[in-house]
Amino acid sequence: MTRRRSAPEQRLGDILPGIVRLAQQRQKALATIQARWPRLVGPELAAHTKPVSLRRGRLVVHVAQPGDAFALSYERTRVLARLQRVRDLKVEEVIIRAGDV
Repeated sequence: MTRRRSAPEQRLGDILPGIVRLAQQRQKALATIQARWPRLVGPELAAHTKPVSLRRGRLVVHVAQPGDAFALSYERTRVLARLQRVRDLKVEEVIIRAGDV
């Protein structure tokens, strides 16, 4: 029977700062998008949509109604291009989902 090598033990205090830093970076990027959302999609569409998550380049946007999903879908390419022009944001895809706005 072969013994499995385990990863070297690390103290929580040693790895926690890196985890917190990564979470802050993610939240900062999402907060930037949320603050600029009305300018990115226009005030009418912004009133019925909400960016809720950004992970691995995928921005998840909740929409209030099916018509809002259609409108955002129609504008998706333009919105993505605008997002990609914002410095320090890495958005590769906009995912539209029904949800609370």
